[in-house]
Amino acid sequence: MMLKKLVNNPRIFLTVVAKRSLNIQSIDHNLGDRMKMLNDNKQYLQTLELIDKHINNIEKCSNWIIIQTLKACSELRDIQRGSNIHNLVSSRLKHDPYILPSLIHFYSYIRNNQAKKAIDLFSEINNPDKIIINLLFNACAQLGTTKELNLIKKVLSNISESFHSDPFIQTSLIDALMKCGDINYAQLLFDKIKRKNLYIYGAMMKGFIKNNMAIKAIDIFHKIKNPDRVIYLLLFSACAQIATEEALNLTKKISSNISQVFLSDSSLLTSLIDALMMCGDIKTAKSLFEKSKMKTMSMYSVMMKGYVVNNMATKAIDIYNNIRKDEYQRENNHSKISDLFNVIENDYSQSDITIYLWLIKALSQIAIFSISQTFVKHIPNCYLRNNRIRNSLINMWGKTGSIDQAERIFNNISQFDHVGYTAMINAYGLNGMGMQAVELFRKMPKEFIDESAYVCVLNACSHSGLVDVARSIFNNISMKTDFIYTTMIDCLSRAAMFEEAQQLIDEFEYHHAPVWSMY
Repeated sequence: MMLKKLVNNPRIFLTVVAKRSLNIQSIDHNLGDRMKMLNDNKQYLQTLELIDKHINNIEKCSNWIIIQTLKACSELRDIQRGSNIHNLVSSRLKHDPYILPSLIHFYSYIRNNQAKKAIDLFSEINNPDKIIINLLFNACAQLGTTKELNLIKKVLSNISESFHSDPFIQTSLIDALMKCGDINYAQLLFDKIKRKNLYIYGAMMKGFIKNNMAIKAIDIFHKIKNPDRVIYLLLFSACAQIATEEALNLTKKISSNISQVFLSDSSLLTSLIDALMMCGDIKTAKSLFEKSKMKTMSMYSVMMKGYVVNNMATKAIDIYNNIRKDEYQRENNHSKISDLFNVIENDYSQSDITIYLWLIKALSQIAIFSISQTFVKHIPNCYLRNNRIRNSLINMWGKTGSIDQAERIFNNISQFDHVGYTAMINAYGLNGMGMQAVELFRKMPKEFIDESAYVCVLNACSHSGLVDVARSIFNNISMKTDFIYTTMIDCLSRAAMFEEAQQLIDEFEYHHAPVWSMY
């Protein structure tokens, strides 16, 4: 009856529809505002709980609600939920100028192998603004391949000249170029910038360090008038990479002049300890570590790393035992949890894999099966599924002579990488199983074969007397490095083929400067 009245009275019908529409818009707007308020207060889980109640009508929700949802997903690194939202609103992307940038921000921000999606979405934007350009360069930096480098240059040639002078664009551009390996272009742009800020200096230093050019990073540091904590962090990283007496002297000189306010920063102190350890000043590093009242897992990690690098594996294991002991006390005395353990608990999820990696490397140096077996039992199962942990364990079991354990781990890997193959080939070689090493090498996907793989398989042949096989592999290598030459020369020398070994030395020196490890 009511429906019939509405149909027969168009004015009443339109009024009812308009009121309902306004009511829906009001609810929609209120929901968006509530979500924004929650996001502003960093209550991201509550934001997503709100949208969950409307997920069945997400396609009808305003772009304001979608944007707030994606922001919460970005902050929580919730890749699954963000991707689901993307799929649900994909039909609106071409007609909505607001959701697309938010999606690019989401995929760029979460930094979880989603940079390619951000780049794919970028191509759908006609007039990208500075923020989108900045996010694109950040996504390209994450992938760091030639393809992304070409895209960076293409975009750079098409954007407004005003963008070129923007310090945020300049910083992200230099960072992207460095990570894509075009150091010369990054240097050229850097030299052209007249007003350099600390972010731009930092991007150059970081780029040089990433490309194993730490001396150039230090040269940049000397041009900076008022460094901040980030610049000091980068300096100490550069000194750690060089690891010379000159780097140690610079580390000590700078650290003695730094304000104590800076040194109360746990990240900066960790970086300083790392530099001292890498430069061989274990005594000073240990003293700083022991004096620190706010030890973090990262700090424990660099101490373990330093001991391993300086061939003091038992000291590294002592550090690990201290962590275990502190954890035990914390679990059994909840009423007396110190600030130290609160810090450890908070950053444990980010640093625990590194702790276990250095523990495994320390055990590899000791190479005693019973000790290794005892400590490996401490590693939770969730970490034993991590490829970096697995690859390190393969290497460790190979060095302790337990090839069965190494094979068991290798055979359980679902997604292989070049490190896993190389570790297993090396394990076979260390245990005199040259043919098995060669067989695995031949099964290795071509894209995984690099210098390390060649060196390991040639080493395996060398220790098993497989000279002919080694020679065949060596002759088929198109780009022979000094390490590859050295390994093949060692193989020939072990087989008393000194004349052929000398011929290889002469061949190498004809094109390269002499390398002491060949003699």
